Amino acid sequence: MRREFLVPDIGEGIAEIEIIEWHVGVGDEIRSDQVVATVQTDKSVVEMPTPLTGTVVFLGAEAGALLDVGSVLVAVETDALLDVGSVPVAVETDADELIREPTLALEDGESLARRPAVRPKAAPSVRRLAAELGVDLTLIRASGPEGRITRDDVLEAANASGDAALTDEGDRRASSLPPGASRRSSAEASEDDEHVPLRGLRRQIAKKMIESWRSVPHIIDYREVDASKLVEARQALREAHPEHAAVLTYVAFFVKATATALVGHPLMNASFDEEAAEYVLHRRVHVGIATATSDGLLVPVVRDADRKSVLELAVEIAALVELARTRSASLEQLTGGTYTVNNLGAIGASMGTPIVRTPEVGITGFGRISDRAVARDGLAVVRPVLMLSVVGDHRLHDGDTLGAFASALVQLLENPDDLFELT
Repeated sequence: MRREFLVPDIGEGIAEIEIIEWHVGVGDEIRSDQVVATVQTDKSVVEMPTPLTGTVVFLGAEAGALLDVGSVLVAVETDALLDVGSVPVAVETDADELIREPTLALEDGESLARRPAVRPKAAPSVRRLAAELGVDLTLIRASGPEGRITRDDVLEAANASGDAALTDEGDRRASSLPPGASRRSSAEASEDDEHVPLRGLRRQIAKKMIESWRSVPHIIDYREVDASKLVEARQALREAHPEHAAVLTYVAFFVKATATALVGHPLMNASFDEEAAEYVLHRRVHVGIATATSDGLLVPVVRDADRKSVLELAVEIAALVELARTRSASLEQLTGGTYTVNNLGAIGASMGTPIVRTPEVGITGFGRISDRAVARDGLAVVRPVLMLSVVGDHRLHDGDTLGAFASALVQLLENPDDLFELT
């Protein structure tokens, strides 16, 4: 009996996953609850187990490819009975439909559904190296234990002098090159421009940003903040809590000020549903923190940020940012935000214009605090100045609503004692 395990719907509007790495191959024996693949959504990287037990006969896609929710992730042949409940498993599927391959005519005239070729054995890192060098693993003679292809096998095959590592089929292909043609050395190949496929988190970010830029008419309010009292408040809090001095960054103050301002301006703490032609006013304030990682931008979420003190926020934000940067954050920690803040000062920027993250309707970018000459009572004085940019969705906000929120934000940042009164 053949059984299929379908890509499950894990919520949050995720319609597809990307296969990052397979942990099994066709022909392998697997057991119930075994992790068969590492996959990525636009939120996080997760390991995907399956309730199936049996021999793997089909893998839904190659590593790096996308699979839609509801499509076949893996299929096995098994005699085991399975009580899967609500798990997305298809049973007793016709072989031709399952394998999705044409039939082959046998010598005796009978036909048999063609099974997929056994995948060459190789570690994920070796497969990535082969993909980068353009080496076909099916043409390599493996030298590793149990017929596994090693890194040296791939490098040898990629080198012009490594033709001996190819199988007979590979030799035939090589001999069919046009007269005068030759394999380019790895040194020559390295001089070419590099073509890098858009994969993983970077691909998901690209899709999200295109969607936001095309669908959201952005409206922006730039403001200048006298950060004198903010600098003093942060220093005082660090001295009062030296054990948390390292995590008491300005981001905690930015989040607290933003969350407090959102309570008084609920139209900014909303989501826009274009398909339903409606917007949702959120009663709770969940602030996302735009976080740069080695793979791209992730946004861990601080829930009920308006109800937490600056100190509590500082500790929680530090933990969430670390989880995001190590790609250890859970789906719950990366979803459910109602508004986003972006600390542009962390990359040395004085000011910028962040893009609204749909379906949210607003985002604020905070620049680097730096000394500037400003006019006070007719005199030029030096003050620490913070530039910020409040960005809104013009389908929901006009200049007055956006400006009122920006003014409230400036008021709180210039008078941070108000933030402590609300803790």
